[in-house]
This record gives sequence, C-alpha cells and structure tokens, in this order.
Amino acid sequence: LPSPDNLTEAHLLLETTISNCKVQLIQKSLADQLVHCDTLQLQYSCLQVEKAMTSLTAAELHVGWVHTLLRRNGYSPDQVGTAM
Repeated sequence: LPSPDNLTEAHLLLETTISNCKVQLIQKSLADQLVHCDTLQLQYSCLQVEKAMTSLTAAELHVGWVHTLLRRNGYSPDQVGTAM
C-alpha cells in the first residue's frame, strides 16, 4: 500500500481497512452459519436414515413371519410366488 500523503488520505485508508475487516468478519460469520446449517441438515438426514432402517427392519420381520406362516400351512414361499 502506498503511504498516504495527508490526513484525509490516511483517514480514508484507515476507514477502508476497517470496513474490509468488517466485511471479512461478516463473511466468516456467514460461513459459520452455513456450516451450522449443513450440520443440522446432516443430523436430520441421519434421523431419516434411522427411521428408514427401523421401517426396513419391520418389513423384513414381516416377510419372515409370512414365510413362516406359509411353511406352517404346507406352502413353500417359492410355490406361492409362482402361483400368482
């Protein structure tokens, strides 16, 4: 940076530098908020995955129960699938 030639230039240079610093702080704050938002979205997605896994487990248990019921009644799950 060139040295200011007078008090007015020095004052403007100082104010510009302070303003640039404030802009950098605002940009950092925005970046921090974006990271926070992304973290919250990730946590929400993890909850959605847990719910999906619970539903999948319940569906798998239901399929197993139906297979057991079919076998108890003398059917093979393969026979039922081909009879449709």
